[in-house]
Amino acid sequence: MESRVNYTVVGIFVLFLASSLIAFAFWLGKYNQDDGNYHRYRTFITESVSGLAPEAAVKFNGVDVGMVESIRINPRNSEEVELILKIKKETPIKTDSRTVLKFYGITGLAFIEIIGGSKNASLLSSDTNAIATIPASPSLITRLDESLSNVASKLSVTLDRADRLFSDQNVNNIAQSLEHLRSLTAQIDGYQQQVKQLLKQSRVLENNATESLIAMKEAAGSVKNSSENFNTLIQTKMSSTLESLTATSRESHTLIRKIEDSIDRGDYNLQTIASPASSELGDLISQTRALTIEMESTLRSLRESPSDLLFKKSAPKPGPGE
Repeated sequence: MESRVNYTVVGIFVLFLASSLIAFAFWLGKYNQDDGNYHRYRTFITESVSGLAPEAAVKFNGVDVGMVESIRINPRNSEEVELILKIKKETPIKTDSRTVLKFYGITGLAFIEIIGGSKNASLLSSDTNAIATIPASPSLITRLDESLSNVASKLSVTLDRADRLFSDQNVNNIAQSLEHLRSLTAQIDGYQQQVKQLLKQSRVLENNATESLIAMKEAAGSVKNSSENFNTLIQTKMSSTLESLTATSRESHTLIRKIEDSIDRGDYNLQTIASPASSELGDLISQTRALTIEMESTLRSLRESPSDLLFKKSAPKPGPGE
């Protein structure tokens, strides 16, 4: 009887232990989780995912929203790593969201961060039959690596150019240029006294030129005054001459009228008197015409060049067609 009780206890213990192991196995396999509360998304990363393991956390702006379900090489493109993300349904994954690989401090453990997603963008739909793809952005380490690579490349080019710039030949050329500049500076220092003398002579010449200009201005003023005085004198003389000619013309007109009256009365023999009078009258008219032409020529010359009164007479400028 005592042995039967022991077998029963052992059997119960074995059954309990087996049930516990099965429950623990289910717990480890997470079969007890409700998959209906999650959506699956796919993302492709073109960089190393070292430090990222299955069941790694997936964060949305720092909040845990799921985990990495699987990691594998993309069978259609060996340069990409395909990740299947298991994310809670209430997480607002937008069409402009991006996945980024990040790391926990200096531990080397990685996780997936979902960034972006504007308020007005539409939700990215995903279901069991068609898994939606979230585009991936390069991580901070990748960006730093690319930036450092570009900086290193540019620095290498700069160093090569600097090496060519400061070559031995260029250094010698610069040294020769400095030596020539030093020699030129010494020559300029030697010419300073001569330059000072030239400046003094220039000042003296400037003063002499100023005095000459003042004298020429005064002479021009004197010539102008003399020309004005001469013009006044000529105008006065011409006025008196014209008055005399006017009076003579008037007297001639009176005389001619008297002669016409006498002829009309028959006091004179026209043929006897007209012969000598016409000859004298013709001479008088010729002399008057010559005098008038000469006065007009003189007045024209003085009007064109008044300085001919004091200096030599200038030849008149030919007119149009002359």
